[in-house]
Amino acid sequence: MNTPATDFDPSLSRVEWLLDASRQVSDGPLHSVLSNPSPSMAQPLITVVLCTRNRSDLLRGALETLVALETESRFDYEILVVDNGSTDETPQVVRGFARAQANCRSGQVRGVVEDQPGIVPARNRGVREARGEWIAFFDDDQFAHPRWLLELFLAAREQHTRCVGGAVTLRLPEGTTRQLAPASRMLLGETVGRNVPQQYNARFTPGCGNLLIHRSIFDQVGLFDARMSDRGEDTDLALRIMATGERAWFTPAAIVEHRIPADRLSDEFLLKLSRRMARGMAGIEHEAWGRFRYPFIWCARVGQAALVLTPRWVLARLRGDRERSLGARCRLQIAIDSMKDGARLLIQDLRNILVRQKTA
Repeated sequence: MNTPATDFDPSLSRVEWLLDASRQVSDGPLHSVLSNPSPSMAQPLITVVLCTRNRSDLLRGALETLVALETESRFDYEILVVDNGSTDETPQVVRGFARAQANCRSGQVRGVVEDQPGIVPARNRGVREARGEWIAFFDDDQFAHPRWLLELFLAAREQHTRCVGGAVTLRLPEGTTRQLAPASRMLLGETVGRNVPQQYNARFTPGCGNLLIHRSIFDQVGLFDARMSDRGEDTDLALRIMATGERAWFTPAAIVEHRIPADRLSDEFLLKLSRRMARGMAGIEHEAWGRFRYPFIWCARVGQAALVLTPRWVLARLRGDRERSLGARCRLQIAIDSMKDGARLLIQDLRNILVRQKTA
């Protein structure tokens, strides 16, 4: 990034550090905007980045919750909508909210357009255009709890961390009576089995639908990786952050609701989502563990699929438990696809070793 962000100084107290971060304002190219903020707005401490494409109805609902966030006067925030080439009414929705919020000290809305398609270019554009020292990420198919951003901010202060994520719950279609298995709920984005504040790790990483990051993190580890064009860009970023020694934290008090349409509850969609989730998983593990340790990780995956996931799926089918059978099948699908991708990586590693031996 061209403009250095406020450095995180561990010698400062938590309050001193946050106040210092809010005072320091960079005027370099990182803060150039396509839609200028209203003069009535103070420099925001936090920018909420919301990326969208051709989902104006969902966007409208998301913005209605974001402009009504509680802050207890602890900070000002802005909402930056990154339009990734929409052809529907998205521009009109953004302009409408921008006009309605123009005279507000906090919660102003502005928009920029990112012509390069893809969530990674859109999120990176949001980082570059953000005016805040902190950058929060939010999805267009979500509702924010009134205290969502405040709880993320308080958790960052309490844990003295530059990276904090929150909990995701599901808002299922009205009238839904199905009791989805935990695996299915996890696929749809819900935070399952995490009810207390805790530190993230390699097996539990934050997602970009509910995340707050100090901008100095991006100066340190770089932006979202453009090679992660379909899925896994948030996991990749989280692993790079934790590799620096930064302690990223989860708080269950920062809640967003993920809106789920009826068609996403079908078996076909959940299995498709499983295959998509598996995409890139092997590559991330291969890079994280290295070519010499990754074979052991791959073997562990094979053992888990054969000795745990497959029997679990068979048992659920024998019992006639549709939801648990579907959840187990989805988990098994993720494992199988990840093993296939991992096998290709192992073969490539072996070929590279043989080539080096021949040329030695």
